Amino acid sequence: MSKSSRSSCLSCGGRLSPEDKVCGSCGAKNVAPDEPAEAWIGRVIDGKYEIDRVLGVGGMGMVFAARRTLVGDEVALKVLYPRLLESRLQRDLFRDEAIASARLSHRNVVTVFDTGFSEETGAAYIAMELLRGKTLKVLLREQAPAAPSILVPIAIQVCKGLSAAHRAQIIHRDLKPDNIFLEEIAGGEYRVKLVDFGISAMLDVDRSGERRQRLGTLRYMSPEQCRGRSVDARADLYALGVVLYEGLTRRRVTGKSVTAVCNEVPQIPNVLLPTDGQLPRALEDLLMRMLAKEPDERPDSAMAVSEALRLTLNAEAPSLEAPPKRRRLSPASSQPSSWLGWRFAVGVGVIVGTLWGLLR
Repeated sequence: MSKSSRSSCLSCGGRLSPEDKVCGSCGAKNVAPDEPAEAWIGRVIDGKYEIDRVLGVGGMGMVFAARRTLVGDEVALKVLYPRLLESRLQRDLFRDEAIASARLSHRNVVTVFDTGFSEETGAAYIAMELLRGKTLKVLLREQAPAAPSILVPIAIQVCKGLSAAHRAQIIHRDLKPDNIFLEEIAGGEYRVKLVDFGISAMLDVDRSGERRQRLGTLRYMSPEQCRGRSVDARADLYALGVVLYEGLTRRRVTGKSVTAVCNEVPQIPNVLLPTDGQLPRALEDLLMRMLAKEPDERPDSAMAVSEALRLTLNAEAPSLEAPPKRRRLSPASSQPSSWLGWRFAVGVGVIVGTLWGLLR
């Protein structure tokens, strides 16, 4: 065996050969280092999925386009890095993603067909529908700051997908432009698909051990998520607020630290935007409520946000002209002059009538 074929133990750094089941120095299981995603092309996973090409690579695994050997159609195959199977947290998260995805059946959530573990390759996998289009991240890179007429319809569909997840007791916990997929349909419109429930939280499963873990992407994490507290549906609404704010203004909501996320109050959008790109006041107010630091100050459901967004589509943009200044009136002078004149006439009449009665 050549020296180049040997590897190092991930626990102690000792030298290992591929045939070693455990490390001779520390006894740890020999876990092969991650192979490049391209090395998986051509492999058949679990006898069912032949990997054709790489679609993406993330922190937890790889996503491939694969052909179902029995049916012949294409699917997207998400494969967890084999080394991560040694982590109980990663195994739990991957299992939860599979369960969460299987629970959901909604036009705005990616459809999962199958999940399993391949003994041959030592890889856990999730097979799902192969989407064609682009992510919201790509759209915003091209168009931000985008007009409300583009982003609000997308956000409404995101709300519908989130509402289906929340009804199934699932919190996405990693909502961001990368995980909002846009399928282009007739007329240049988009059908939204929420993807990657890799760190989703299921409210009916006890994961108290995770609360010390900051799971998520800091830029889109809610303050309570950053503090390691338990989360509910309002954490996803905060993340959607961040997505909308950034898409409409091309500015970050807060700084790049946990302290900033927890404490910095975002600037009002119309302060940042030019006069010819101002947001409707109703949309601006909704955004600021979604970005409230305390969950109780945010809208209480995705459907409530969806309805509020729908109403903003019909709202007019704020006037670009400053309203005329009005003289501040005291309580006594705030009544119309005609009303004051009538009261004066009645008073005079009462006095005259009283004096006439006394003289008689």
